Amino acid sequence: MTTLLNRRAALSLAGLLLAGPLVLTACGNADEDRPSADAGSPATVTSIDGQQISLPAAGKPTAVFFFSVGCGECVGGVRSLGAAAASADEKGTDAGFLAVDMDPRESKETIEGFMAYVDAKQVPAAIDEGATLSQRFDVAALSTLIVVDADGKVTFRATDPDADTITAELEKAGA
Repeated sequence: MTTLLNRRAALSLAGLLLAGPLVLTACGNADEDRPSADAGSPATVTSIDGQQISLPAAGKPTAVFFFSVGCGECVGGVRSLGAAAASADEKGTDAGFLAVDMDPRESKETIEGFMAYVDAKQVPAAIDEGATLSQRFDVAALSTLIVVDADGKVTFRATDPDADTITAELEKAGA
């Protein structure tokens, strides 16, 4: 029994050492206290289905959620993003939506499956290759949502906001 417990403890420690940086990044609300980043010139990313997406979007605010498929906490945030996108579509609200996977090792197929699972298939998803978007918008934690206005300024930043909050913040940003 002692050997089994020692083996489990060793495996748990090894797992923590390997996942430690991701766990530290995924936990906490560090981003909520950061000042708003000014994006400057537009950034263009390619979604996993090949669509070119500019941030800021041409003349409209955009809700951007930073996630990883392996982040359990991110499920609710991406689900809220999907619900906000569906609501905006129903109301005719002119706003953009983007889910940004912060783990470049996750495949297009894995991300598509995740987006379907959380009922957010209508939201474009992109992989943050080289941490370009997370650095540009000063995002250091998974499960962070930012709203970028039409001028590229971050007007809202939170961890896992609900769909109503996302919609309200997009409206404040000019949607």
